[in-house]
Amino acid sequence: MDEIAAYIQGFITLFVIFDPIGNMPIFHSFTATFDEKKKRSIINNSIITALIILIFFAVGGLYLLSLFGISMNDFRIAGGILLFIMSIEGLFGKEEARWMNREDIAIVPLATPLMAGPGSIYTAMYLMQQGPLIAFFAILSNVAIQWLLLRYSSVVMRMLGKTGSTIISRIMAFILSGIAISMIRIGLMGVYLGT
Repeated sequence: MDEIAAYIQGFITLFVIFDPIGNMPIFHSFTATFDEKKKRSIINNSIITALIILIFFAVGGLYLLSLFGISMNDFRIAGGILLFIMSIEGLFGKEEARWMNREDIAIVPLATPLMAGPGSIYTAMYLMQQGPLIAFFAILSNVAIQWLLLRYSSVVMRMLGKTGSTIISRIMAFILSGIAISMIRIGLMGVYLGT
């Protein structure tokens, strides 16, 4: 029972940070003008990239960060700045103009920092200390859930209609700006306090 509880706890810990449900409307807002084939390509590329990033950092993240003298606070600040830029574009309805380099959005910002961001990377490294199987189970299960939600996000968003979709996109952009500022604030506090 204790072993099962450890797997469940690992899954829930990463699920909260990975936020596959919260990523769904954000993904939709960035791909609203794309056809289904393009969306599927972006989903697959972003999911695969996020999976590779999380596994890579789970296995060798602590060593890599120490090698380059990079802290998790540095990750938080950089990720926060990027998310804040995205949120501003989203609030003014200009996300396509900035990010729709068509191929690029699968990697940035969808795979990272939205999916495999500083929080998810840190959590993957932490879970690795609890046990490799726990870490890999948490990563693979959360990535699978994210794929399913993104794959069928258009169905959910279609039910909301164009107006509802636009409203959700703007609300998510506003929330995203708050998350971005929070990441920057925590990162700066960590640097200042030396934690």
